[in-house]
Amino acid sequence: MHSSATRVVLTLVSIFSVTIFAMEGSVILDYNTRLVRTKQCIIFACSEHDMYFNVLALMAANQFVQPVHMNSSYDLVSILTRENYARTSVIVDTTCEGAPKLLKEASANRYFNKTYQWLLWGVEANITDLLPIDLDYVGPNAQLTYVNKTSDAYFLWDVHSKGRQLKSPLELRLIAKLSTELQKLVIINEIFDLQSIKYRSQFNGLTLRGASVIDQEDILTNQQIEAILSRPTKDAGVAAFIKYHYELLSMLRDLFNFTVNFRNSRGWAGRLGNTTFRLGLLGIIKRNEADIAASGAFNRINRFAEFDTIHQSWKFETAFLFRFTPDLDTRGKSGNFLAPFSRQVWLFTVATLIGINSIWLLLDYLSKRWHSQAMQCIEERIFNIRNSRNLSSHPAITNSHSKWTERILLTFGAVCQQGMEPIPRDIPSRSIVLTVFLFSVVMYNYYTSSVVGGLLSSSDLGPATVDEITNSPLKVSFEDIGYYKVLFKESSNPIVTRLISKKLSASRGPNEMGVYGQIEDAIPYLKRGGFAFHCEVVDAYPIIAELFDANEICDLREVSGLMEVEIMNWIVHKNSQYTELFRTAMCKAREVGLVERLLRQRQMKKPECQSLYTVYPVTITGVSSAFLTLLSGVLIALFALCLEIASVKWQIRRNRLSHRHGALALAHKHIHLNMLADVHI
Repeated sequence: MHSSATRVVLTLVSIFSVTIFAMEGSVILDYNTRLVRTKQCIIFACSEHDMYFNVLALMAANQFVQPVHMNSSYDLVSILTRENYARTSVIVDTTCEGAPKLLKEASANRYFNKTYQWLLWGVEANITDLLPIDLDYVGPNAQLTYVNKTSDAYFLWDVHSKGRQLKSPLELRLIAKLSTELQKLVIINEIFDLQSIKYRSQFNGLTLRGASVIDQEDILTNQQIEAILSRPTKDAGVAAFIKYHYELLSMLRDLFNFTVNFRNSRGWAGRLGNTTFRLGLLGIIKRNEADIAASGAFNRINRFAEFDTIHQSWKFETAFLFRFTPDLDTRGKSGNFLAPFSRQVWLFTVATLIGINSIWLLLDYLSKRWHSQAMQCIEERIFNIRNSRNLSSHPAITNSHSKWTERILLTFGAVCQQGMEPIPRDIPSRSIVLTVFLFSVVMYNYYTSSVVGGLLSSSDLGPATVDEITNSPLKVSFEDIGYYKVLFKESSNPIVTRLISKKLSASRGPNEMGVYGQIEDAIPYLKRGGFAFHCEVVDAYPIIAELFDANEICDLREVSGLMEVEIMNWIVHKNSQYTELFRTAMCKAREVGLVERLLRQRQMKKPECQSLYTVYPVTITGVSSAFLTLLSGVLIALFALCLEIASVKWQIRRNRLSHRHGALALAHKHIHLNMLADVHI
């Protein structure tokens, strides 16, 4: 019931409306307060008296009112903004001369949607004249109410169509009527029910404009597109998510009873030169040349302003697929001689052993000095020098090297757990020996267990990143589909650039697969090994499960990272008249499990490895470090032998020179003595 002030205003409006006013105040008031229940009302009229009394009535009913005179200058975009209430009514007096222009501008800016409730005062006017066919944004999401009048009552009609751009007729359903005598509103149907999916889901066989992407030659007709997309098997040039979204579209087609006339595009995106003109599927949807697409689209920030998303469920995941072979152990964890320890650990271990040897030698030196053995060693050395005339034996040279070489050999033997002979007798040396043995037990056990574990484990073998794929000996090919060609042409990612320069630029032999190919053609190369194929993994899994044996499945590896793993958007044109309708239907389909059922059918899981474990043979690259160490030892031994030979020869030469000089000196001495004797005589 209206308040007393509202009733007074309505009485005045009813008195003057007989002679002056075009719009009945009680109809407008009941529409705002009882039917759509808004808090804000915008009135477009051309009669000042009409606006005045209707504004008073609405304000008395606690409505925020904004009157706009249609004969004056106004900007519709600045009036219908985000700052309006969430539920706002727009009253239009269609008897005014500016009404057709207003409705055309509202249709062009897509204001006949879920944001505004429009009331078209169309007394003594035909609805088809008010909303001609060129007003194409009067669709299933329109919230339009049309008012006409008979001799005794006003009638309010819900107006919409299934797509004026498709020449679909206007559909009217009676909402309520208001008796001119009793001024009583009788509600026939709830307006929000008439504007819901319940009453607007029947398209009566209307043909919508569709679009899809099939990267094949001479795909022109709707029959060709339908035949390819409806096949459950893989087709060349058709991504897995294309057929999945086609099945979702088929579900909507059955639910809303419409048909689709498809047009084909060879690609998804692109721009004409340096312009903003979009090409491909996205260009078709952006220009509103298609109402729905049998395809998903990638998430990009600049696309949210151009497209509406009606559903998200498909996980787009691509990867390099290859069969692991031992020569692909790029991380060196399978039988590599040096792999259990990193370079820093090896260097620190060598430095530790050098320090232990130095400390050991220092302790020996201090121990001998503390026990007053230095003089005895000096006397023995002098005695050996004076009495040694045999060139084949040089104890002085041997003794000078014996201590430190013995200590190195003893320490190395202890680290290799080969024992120690002779055993030191002094306590400091025994403490060092005990520490070295304890150190060797810990390091040796960890080292051997890591080597054995690397031979038995196969879960982390092979290249694990795109860069490792690039640096590996694998030959690389890609599925022949459009998004790879766009990636290689437009991407400035250094990873992609290195991949192109090292793997894709080189020429290929007649027995090798080309850069682009189909999954069926890549299977023999994958089984053979030494080959990686990049594709959408859900397309490859069924073929792999059928053609690979158990061991080959266990050897299968995946490396992702070239393209992002993301959930794809099912998009329509921005502010499309079908956005809310299809979005609501897809939410219900997800709730009842239809989407999950389709995902299980389309997204096959990776075939599981049935073997317990696989032992891979150690390759030459795995043991090359051991052989290099052995070769280094041989070279060091030869170098040491050369040094010893040179040292011995130098010592022999030195001894000969010293003997010669001694003999000459002795001869000169004898001559000098003889001369002195002769003189004395």
